[in-house]
Amino acid sequence: MIISVLKKTDLFQNMTEEEIKAMLQCLNSTTKTYQKDEFIFLAGESKPAVGIVLRGSAQVIKENIHGDRLILKKLAVGDMFGETYAGMGIDTVPVSVVATEEIQVILFELRYILGTCKSACVYHQTLILNLMKNIAKKSAMLNEQMTYLSHKTIRGRLEAYLYEQADKSGSSSFTIPFNRRELAEYLCMDRSAMIRELGKIKAEGIVSYDKNTFRVTL
Repeated sequence: MIISVLKKTDLFQNMTEEEIKAMLQCLNSTTKTYQKDEFIFLAGESKPAVGIVLRGSAQVIKENIHGDRLILKKLAVGDMFGETYAGMGIDTVPVSVVATEEIQVILFELRYILGTCKSACVYHQTLILNLMKNIAKKSAMLNEQMTYLSHKTIRGRLEAYLYEQADKSGSSSFTIPFNRRELAEYLCMDRSAMIRELGKIKAEGIVSYDKNTFRVTL
């Protein structure tokens, strides 16, 4: 099961199952299971590492001193996390990763990914290149979120987010990965105020929705 999941991930892209098996021997990986609401990483306490979700789901979150939560990313099977912070040379991670259901993850220390293994695997360079590409992609995603948050009003953030999702899907109708609470946390706004604003723009004919499926007027 582990190999079949890893083969579909960005980190092990363009690698055969045999090459992945060989790499796992070099990477000193550990597999762990966490229950719902358990922290895989805890901000300010956990040491940096690179993880991949094998089963279940989680969220990468940032909390302020008041306990307000900002969702940075939702993690599903095959998603990688922690790689950006693992490469920063810091002692602890500045974000938390919390399980949203029972989850199994595989964890790697970055030094084993970036360092040349004793077997001198020719495909190790492919692994490093894949890691760099993924870090660049994560940076672009964070910039995208910051673009939404640059809007001062709730309506501005909602419209920016929803129209961007329509553009990505290539259709005026699309499904988002967040429920209402999660969307409010992702866009850094009060849930009740967001729901009221959604009701207003729906009444104006700008958007219609059913649960997580939206349609916008293009």
